[in-house]
Amino acid sequence: MKQLLLYISIITLIGCTGTGGHRPSEEKEGAVDTVYTEPAAMSIHRNEPDRALAMIDSAVIVGNITPQRAEYLRAIIQYGGKRDYNLSRQTCLNLLKEYEKLHKTQKLSNEDSTTILHTYTLLVSIEYSSSNNVALVRYATEASRLAHILDSPSDIGKMESSIARVMAEAGKTDESLDRMKKICEELRQMDSFKGVVSYHSTSKEMLHTLLDNDRFVEMVPVCLSMLERIDELDKHPERFSDIAEGFDTSEFIDMARGQTYAFLAVAYARQYSAAKTPPRELTPAVRAQLLQKARAAEAAVNQTQWCHSLDCDKMMTAAYHHMEEFDKFDTAMDRIDSTKTDTITNNHLISLYQRSVAAKMRGQTERAYWYMERATNLRDSIDQRDQRNQLNELATVYHLQEEQLARQQKEAEAELSHIINIVLAIGLVAVALVLVWFFRQKHIVERKNRALAREIAENADYREKYERLTLHPISSATESEADAVPAAPTSQLPDDVLYQQLSDIILREQLYLDPMLDRQALVDRFSLPKERIGAAFAKGSPYKSLIDFLTDCRMHYATKLLAERSDMSIAEIAQASGFPSADTFGRNFRQKYALTPSQYRKQQG
Repeated sequence: MKQLLLYISIITLIGCTGTGGHRPSEEKEGAVDTVYTEPAAMSIHRNEPDRALAMIDSAVIVGNITPQRAEYLRAIIQYGGKRDYNLSRQTCLNLLKEYEKLHKTQKLSNEDSTTILHTYTLLVSIEYSSSNNVALVRYATEASRLAHILDSPSDIGKMESSIARVMAEAGKTDESLDRMKKICEELRQMDSFKGVVSYHSTSKEMLHTLLDNDRFVEMVPVCLSMLERIDELDKHPERFSDIAEGFDTSEFIDMARGQTYAFLAVAYARQYSAAKTPPRELTPAVRAQLLQKARAAEAAVNQTQWCHSLDCDKMMTAAYHHMEEFDKFDTAMDRIDSTKTDTITNNHLISLYQRSVAAKMRGQTERAYWYMERATNLRDSIDQRDQRNQLNELATVYHLQEEQLARQQKEAEAELSHIINIVLAIGLVAVALVLVWFFRQKHIVERKNRALAREIAENADYREKYERLTLHPISSATESEADAVPAAPTSQLPDDVLYQQLSDIILREQLYLDPMLDRQALVDRFSLPKERIGAAFAKGSPYKSLIDFLTDCRMHYATKLLAERSDMSIAEIAQASGFPSADTFGRNFRQKYALTPSQYRKQQG
């Protein structure tokens, strides 16, 4: 039997190589197809993602790229070119599973380990774009572990900074800073150019965190340590092992020195500004020293070539208005604004806030109000855009399922075709053995098809959720201008249909604005049994009861009045929104939003 299996394997290998499954090694070494290569595909992947994917597939066929490398490149194209985060994530996870299976049978090469590291790094980017901090920390931790094994300082710094950033966003600022200090100390001990670059990048993350938390004094020693390391690289490049012969490090040194002095200028300027008022109030002499140090750091920035960049303008504006150098602030802000092609960005929002603060410091109240008003309107536009993006992401869920099903179906068909080719190649030599093997493989294919059927069912569920969100959201119903009036509700209707008809009428006619509206009022109007109305909202809707539905509608209406009608008092808004009393309105508002109506209105102003 063993001899027979060996014989079959030899025939199969001969048949596969003869039918073009892989090119012979001599042919691959002699004439590599330069059209279907990784650089060619990745050079167009953002503008022409579909074409880039086709080139990757062809590169695998001609033998220019391994299947594992191709899978990683597909994930990059899906993320960066097609902006399909779900599909890119699933591709990365499938690749990691494949490497896990491969590792059980053989030792992975350095190239394979590097691809795994890059896959985890890509997953970190995907989860950052998806705001999934839990998954981000999990993947970044694994990537950092691999980066230490592969001695990749840049990846160590990036991953540790990502974890620290998430910790800071979660309110664990001290823990975040401790983690960044620890990794900075580790990177500072690396006598390599990559280590210096990564140390500089990670230190900048720490400086941003300190700045965001008004810990300006702690920024100074970090900056001084960075400058010391930059000077070591500048004066003694021979100490750093990985600088290639003839490589010029001056461009990095200039940029790093400029950025570090800019942070130092911001730190001293913010200390100078904060020292005007208690509890940070300092003597005039000490404040003068802080201003002198800020200007000295500014002068050091101006001695670099980096000072002519837009990044320099962005960083130094944070120092200029605190140093009361408003002419320089205006000049830098004008240069920043002149490069804007899309004003619906968070960067421009920050710019408007900075202008408002600077105008307020000059006593230009009207101008400060104008900038703040523009910033508020822009913030609303960004929020609306983000909501649309979230809806589009939900729509991609079932598209992801469809693409996965189609791909797995092709793989199943390809495997079945491979089985048939093997049977034809072996022929009569091992008919009985081939039949047993064939039926076993057929069973595997059938099991995969059953899995496909389950995924189709899941896809249908996602589609149903998506249609429910897009066809019947409350916000859309209240703003609908459709003229068609649905048929009168009847008790024979199912709970969910009855709920939909009742809710459409309540929303369209704004019946919820009547504080006397309750289940009995609906009974009187539609001649429906009280139990049917209760069941419609308790069983046929996402609400627990009719009163929950009415409260939700009134809360939406009240929040609009709070933002738009400054002439109305809280009690008037409660009455206009259908609440029986201002106390009831306030209690419900605090329970839903964790703040009072007055606090909410103040924030809107």
